[in-house]
Amino acid sequence: MHPGSKPEALLPNLILIMNTNQPIHPALADIPADKLFDVREISCKVKHPLIIERWAALPVDDYFVLVNGHAPEPLRYQFQALSPNAFRWDYLVNEDDFAAVRITRIVPDPVAAEAQVIEP
Repeated sequence: MHPGSKPEALLPNLILIMNTNQPIHPALADIPADKLFDVREISCKVKHPLIIERWAALPVDDYFVLVNGHAPEPLRYQFQALSPNAFRWDYLVNEDDFAAVRITRIVPDPVAAEAQVIEP
């Protein structure tokens, strides 16, 4: 901080650093902020592992809403390959330049989910 500057003057810059500075869709107005995971400004190479890590840390029946600049179908295929039957994927918004997906963990252990599907 520069001598003589006020901390309040830094607040707008701090907000820009903490947020993507892109508006969230009106359809997400009722979603709690701690449930939103906005990855629009993160490269796919980095964001896919972050998203999977966040999902893996969820307790059963908990969720987050992934906010992306497009429908994240490649990520969905990755989820299906890694953890079939262990998640629920619900589009809340699916537009050309904006997508929001609620990703819910539905079983505690993806391996157990596979066993439940395979066994009669």
